[in-house]
Amino acid sequence: MSYLELLEKVEQWAKDRGLDTVEARSQYTKLIEEQGELGLAMLEDNINGDSGVKDSLGDYQVTLIIYCLIRGIDLKKQVEEEGNFWTEYDDLAQKHKEEGNFDVNKVFNYLVFSSSRIISAYNRNRPIEFEHLSVERTMECLHDIAKEYNTTLEETLEMAYNEIKNRKGKMIDGVFVKEEDLHE
Repeated sequence: MSYLELLEKVEQWAKDRGLDTVEARSQYTKLIEEQGELGLAMLEDNINGDSGVKDSLGDYQVTLIIYCLIRGIDLKKQVEEEGNFWTEYDDLAQKHKEEGNFDVNKVFNYLVFSSSRIISAYNRNRPIEFEHLSVERTMECLHDIAKEYNTTLEETLEMAYNEIKNRKGKMIDGVFVKEEDLHE
């Protein structure tokens, strides 16, 4: 499935559950939770396991897509017009690898920085373009991390979508709680 098709499916899934109406800060909290899981998976070299790098990359994208949906950042339009824009700097990343200057942990640090700029722009009432630019940088970081672990954003987003597509739950205080977590 193409990235655009997956993005549309995730957006529809979110709309069907009312996730497109939650407060942006609540969704950003979910994004940071996924970021923490990604960092831990990288630290533990957990690539394919539950909450592994691939799983976390997909979950991170789902939360980011929903954040964009809430904020009116038209990721879909950008993918329609530019394709996989996050691959723009692949040549530079390859050059750094060849020179021995590529460090996936530094990419993760930049991911943290880029994602923090998303909410910073929101909190400061900056024009939406500032958030959009930070989303682009975040997607580039996710792409670079995915490549380092021999996967793609498409593959990991499809994994995540297949995991959530039939998920049920309910909104509690503006947060979607999975059905299986309601009984804990």
